[in-house]
Amino acid sequence: MNEMRKLTLILIIGLLSFNIQGQEKRKIPDKFPTEFHSSFTFPLGSKIMLELKERKDGKYEYRVLSVDKIEGYYSFESGENLFELKPNENTVEILFMGAFYNEGKEDKDWKTLLMMRNNLKTPINYKADIKYYFKEEFENTSIVGAFPNVKTNEIWAHKIDFITLYDFVDLKME
Repeated sequence: MNEMRKLTLILIIGLLSFNIQGQEKRKIPDKFPTEFHSSFTFPLGSKIMLELKERKDGKYEYRVLSVDKIEGYYSFESGENLFELKPNENTVEILFMGAFYNEGKEDKDWKTLLMMRNNLKTPINYKADIKYYFKEEFENTSIVGAFPNVKTNEIWAHKIDFITLYDFVDLKME
């Protein structure tokens, strides 16, 4: 019986350790500004301001200057500008929210939107992992590069609960 308790305890410690490691990989910022880091995770309904700092060879780390909660949904028909009128240099503005077409009349009209504006002087690329509401695991997703002072949109057909952004680099023109 004593051996069974030891085995159970080892199993529980192992599972807790695995869970803690998974949480460390997905850092959700709660105090701002954060330290510079290479990866953070954000919940749906977030207005995010990042500051990028070049490390070397066109690679960046970033810190989160702010995350504000977004109330409501974005209408693609409105074309409303949600970005700062006078952005700070070396920042990236991101809106991660629900959005809709056609006044949201049908289920197929509802989407998840990542709207981004790059306020650096150089085009950048990055990687993203997303967690759909109907899955437990994150999965990598394709993205488009972000050019200076240009709004870019990433649109997904399903609700996404979280997005992790990482590996910001200079976009190489080929």
